[in-house]
Amino acid sequence: MITLDQIKAFSKKYRINQTLIYREYLQLLWLSNFYKFEESSQVFFKGGTAIHLIYKAPRFSEDLDFTVQISQNDLKNLVERTFKEVSREAQIEIKERKVLAGKTFLLTDLSSVLNFKAFVKLDFSFREKVLKPSKSTLETGYPVLFTTFIHHLTKEEILAEKMRAITTREKGRDLYDLWYLLTQGTKINDSLIKEKLMYYKLGSLTNKDILEKALMFDKKKFINDLSPFIPEDERPRLPELFEVIINYLKIKLTK
Repeated sequence: MITLDQIKAFSKKYRINQTLIYREYLQLLWLSNFYKFEESSQVFFKGGTAIHLIYKAPRFSEDLDFTVQISQNDLKNLVERTFKEVSREAQIEIKERKVLAGKTFLLTDLSSVLNFKAFVKLDFSFREKVLKPSKSTLETGYPVLFTTFIHHLTKEEILAEKMRAITTREKGRDLYDLWYLLTQGTKINDSLIKEKLMYYKLGSLTNKDILEKALMFDKKKFINDLSPFIPEDERPRLPELFEVIINYLKIKLTK
């Protein structure tokens, strides 16, 4: 169990508030126990938190997102067993939330480590197939030990999902993640993007289409959406970062 002194130390080190530090600890604790079970090899970690923890993006994230290739009953059983394991190390509760598609659970901290509760949302999607599965070991400075692989989407597949996301919603985090993945040399895979669009019955998507969507993003909304998830001393530079990202995408997506 992480201590308040450790939370304060990590908060100072990463220049981020204590709530995000504790939430990340809970995320890591869940992942380390979840992937101990054999069935979890067919549940693939993805999204913003995967970009942060697996691919080392500097921005923090709040949810754990997965693509699932086992039955809903098997997943529910897996979640229940993971909860029992995590409960040995942290005071938590978990509740299923009603959603239109997939499965969603809310993990809530019940401890008195902080003066306020921390939450982690677990989102499981069943509608898609993982096209390029991968697995990695995960090292962390937190008091969490990983003894198994984390099964996850590749950077290319996550990038394809982020490109799809940008066409369907306006979240600054998506724009940031798209930019980050591209700066890390992630290749744009047209066939992956096509597959991802088919699951949502969307039409074709070109680099020009993605750029047009990016250019429609509102700078103020970008700043407000991203601010809570980056170090405090970097927040004043977000207006400039927005311009840097847009300029980068103009060059990258018109080649």
